[in-house]
Amino acid sequence: MKKSLSILIFLLVLSGCKPSESISMIVPYGTPELSQLYMEDSKDYQVDIVQGADPLISAFGSVSHDVIFAPTHLGAKMYHSIGSYRLAASIIWGNYYLVSTEELSIEDLSGRDIVVFGQNQTSDIILKFICSELNITPNLSYVDSVTTATSLFISDSSKIVMVAEPSLSLIKQTMLAVNVIDLQLSYEEITGRDSYPQSSVFIKATLSESIVTKIMEDLESSIALVNSNITDSAALSVRLGMGMSQAVVESAIPLSNIRFIDAKDAKDDIIDYFEIIMSMNSALIGSMPDDFFYYGD
Repeated sequence: MKKSLSILIFLLVLSGCKPSESISMIVPYGTPELSQLYMEDSKDYQVDIVQGADPLISAFGSVSHDVIFAPTHLGAKMYHSIGSYRLAASIIWGNYYLVSTEELSIEDLSGRDIVVFGQNQTSDIILKFICSELNITPNLSYVDSVTTATSLFISDSSKIVMVAEPSLSLIKQTMLAVNVIDLQLSYEEITGRDSYPQSSVFIKATLSESIVTKIMEDLESSIALVNSNITDSAALSVRLGMGMSQAVVESAIPLSNIRFIDAKDAKDDIIDYFEIIMSMNSALIGSMPDDFFYYGD
């Protein structure tokens, strides 16, 4: 038996084989987590779900994971300073909403107080861009996260608050009368593009082509299943401990704008989006990334 084991080890070394290892991913809680549910449920992936941008920044800096799901502009900024990850695909195409108990349109917001989550983050950029283009001047105040913004609105519904799915669906299930302003519609009216590449997937530049292909195929498949099998996907999110009820997730998926578009096909939209960010606050990216940033370009 011992001799047979020695021969097996020798053959493995000789052939260059090694035991397979799971692919490590770090994913923000919320809609990005929804996009990869079926990967998280697979033994091929080790997934860390996190809150906020700090763990993502740390992951970029330490090159700790094979795959990082992150705001698109954050990936570009970290590319300039670290350069260890490339954009493989954009997956969340606009997921920001304003909620109030009043019947309001976007044009009614001048002079009104709005609570926004994530100062100088994508949420803040999109709202400021829309307001600037429409000559609307609201008074903005900030909280640290969409979770805080959601709790604030549920406790004090007199406020106008910016939220995102799946928190929007949680609010709808908690409160009877909620008016919603879809910021994606305003963005499309202004730019002519149906939405913006809010979140993307970044892959470690040293991964083999075969591993990248597997990641891309599995992610595209996961997103297709999430969108086509909403009930089963919502049930899976509960089983994986996402923390939202099945009914909330079922409501959230159609409004989350989860779509798989690889870097090559998304590049024009990404560049347009980066140009908007650069015009608003160039420090959020630093400069436009070069072509190597886009995997497969």
